[in-house]
Amino acid sequence: MVTKIYIVRHTQTVGNVEKRLTGRKDYEVTEEGKKYIGLLTERLKDTKFDKNYSSISGRAIKTIEPIAKLNHLPIETSEDLCEMNFGKYDGMKWEEVNKIDPKIHEEHVKTNEIKGIEGQETSKEVATRMDHYIRSKAKENEGKTILISSHGVAIEAFLRNITGEPFTEKREEYSQKNTSLNIVEYDTEKDKFQLVLQNDIKHLENNEDSVK
Repeated sequence: MVTKIYIVRHTQTVGNVEKRLTGRKDYEVTEEGKKYIGLLTERLKDTKFDKNYSSISGRAIKTIEPIAKLNHLPIETSEDLCEMNFGKYDGMKWEEVNKIDPKIHEEHVKTNEIKGIEGQETSKEVATRMDHYIRSKAKENEGKTILISSHGVAIEAFLRNITGEPFTEKREEYSQKNTSLNIVEYDTEKDKFQLVLQNDIKHLENNEDSVK
């Protein structure tokens, strides 16, 4: 049987606007971010979800709270769905990081990966925990439809892991925008994921101020 998995990136936060490495540190949702949540909710209002999952970060939980209420379901949270831990630079602005260690940004531009920070997770570690958690929930909810709220780097790492696409390729396709929607199907018999919809923000098209 096939489990249908909707995966959304959290909405816009103050950390996003200030261009911070928003990993484990949490930031308030902006007024624009609240609009995004409304538009995402409107898009998914007629989709019947059997379970809702989110990282423990407030920004991720708030993004799907209205959808969870429509389905009269709680949100189950897990650290396995959290954003990459950016180590000692977690929460810092990119401009501050560049002053301390410009090689981090240079490597990011070159490889599309954020790495080399003391105490941080690797992309592989993030992909592994995301895959393990999502795969387990797909099996647990065999044949059902579930909703997952997570984070930009974490979702990208997971999607690249299941498709085999390296970080250096197709950057625009995989780089998650705020409230972007991805749909993945999991075949329990084949133990295999299939990417159906990727990084879609059609629900923001009528919002003049949305960041495309």
